[in-house]
Amino acid sequence: MDHEHPHGSTDRAITRQCTATSRRSGHQCRKPAMRGRTVCLAHGGRTPRGAASPHFKTGRYSRSLPGHLVADYERALHDPKLLSLRNEIAVNEAMLVTVLQQLGDAPNEPAKDRCIFRQITRHIDLKRRLVESEVRHMVLAREMMTAEEAMALVRSVFGIVQRYIPDPSDRQAIADELSALISQEGATDDA
Repeated sequence: MDHEHPHGSTDRAITRQCTATSRRSGHQCRKPAMRGRTVCLAHGGRTPRGAASPHFKTGRYSRSLPGHLVADYERALHDPKLLSLRNEIAVNEAMLVTVLQQLGDAPNEPAKDRCIFRQITRHIDLKRRLVESEVRHMVLAREMMTAEEAMALVRSVFGIVQRYIPDPSDRQAIADELSALISQEGATDDA
């Protein structure tokens, strides 16, 4: 037993050998694997993994969906109105009217009336939540500026600068700063 290192630890790092094999010789690579990886630099040790990989797909639902639903899932994923809840609100409203009609058509049975009132309460609560979500979505959509609107604003500002600043070098300096500001905004949006 090593009395200086009773738990078997030493100061030198444990290096693992690359697990890749050479296509030419068929032998395992002799280089050390990169830290946290099973392969060396030459065999893809720096290749991004997981969400950082450009080939990353979550497959969150498509893996477990039956084949006949995958096409519908993909279509819904690319639907520009996917976040709109107007259709769901309309369906809920129609269901609420149907339940209310049942209340008027039903004979005076307290047990059935309680069941119908519970359904009415559920539909009203669902409608309230759907409407609140749709209103928040609409307010956010109104507050956001599209890229076209932003560029039109920049062009207007630059037009004003051209009218009131006669020196071309000053105008160019302002244009450069505006361009830097725009590219900086684009970089923070992408991050």
